[in-house]
Amino acid sequence: MTGHIPSHLPVDGAPGELTADDLDVLARSLLFAGCTDEQRDQVRGFAFVTHLPHGAILLQPGEPNHHVYVLVEGQLAAFVDPDLQKRVARFVPGDGLGEHALIGPEGGTAYVAAQWPSRLVALDARRLRTVMENVPRIALNVLDMLSARLRAANLRHDPRESAASIEFMASHDAVTGLYNRRWMASAYAAEIARCARDGEPLCLALIDIDRFERLNQALGRTAGDAILRQLADLTRNLLPSLDMLARVTADRFALLIPAPLADALAMCERLRLQVCGRQFALRGHIGTQITLSIGVAQAQADLEATLAKAQAALERAKERGRNTVEPLPD
Repeated sequence: MTGHIPSHLPVDGAPGELTADDLDVLARSLLFAGCTDEQRDQVRGFAFVTHLPHGAILLQPGEPNHHVYVLVEGQLAAFVDPDLQKRVARFVPGDGLGEHALIGPEGGTAYVAAQWPSRLVALDARRLRTVMENVPRIALNVLDMLSARLRAANLRHDPRESAASIEFMASHDAVTGLYNRRWMASAYAAEIARCARDGEPLCLALIDIDRFERLNQALGRTAGDAILRQLADLTRNLLPSLDMLARVTADRFALLIPAPLADALAMCERLRLQVCGRQFALRGHIGTQITLSIGVAQAQADLEATLAKAQAALERAKERGRNTVEPLPD
């Protein structure tokens, strides 16, 4: 690995010293998709944590690489030029990198650099190959990852593929993997038009983590990001039919719900109850609880007007003591 790591960044961790957040991201990564806890545990003894500051290079052509990485937090990108100007891919938490090390230590064909300060779990490729002999599921996952890389390389110069890649990078949040505010702005108009055409109601919910800034200051940004990721996963699992969920600010999510106001309020209440009764894992066996305040408003043609209505409903929830779901006040 090249690039200077400032003294304020943590040094590489010792093998086996993984936090609950690290293990959670490994479990959700493509590298270990379909694997049991016992199968993943076979790599814990030689897995370790490494950190990259903004701009540091993780992988580059011609530079030997002996590790497979899984990104835990932050954002990395792949470039085809050493000046890091021609970006061809972006990596978000849960993505794997450096899987070509399982074939040989020769460097890959792209420069991979940190666009945000990043935390990764590193796995010795030689020892991972040994584990793959006993866990063929990992080998199949690696094959899928390499196939995707090959396809991306073959289509790299296809203008349509490039446009799609750029759009993905511009429309997703790096911490949670959810859509971002930019995506919501474009998706809202299309969903309003669809609901109008089909005669369906549409609501927008603003979901806010109560006192998140205080929690972030007390536990640190890493813990805060872990809570955001877990809340995103919980929301998607609890409301799987609602795929229009976006992170619009640091601690706030927006959810489009194609349903009448009463039904939208009921869905949000179900989410609130699930969250307030759950422990959110942070580090090791440490956990914490959070609550949500949610404001729900019926959608109007203009997104900003609808957001303002949902914000008013959210403020009402805060005024009523937080940990509640509220519609727009009369």
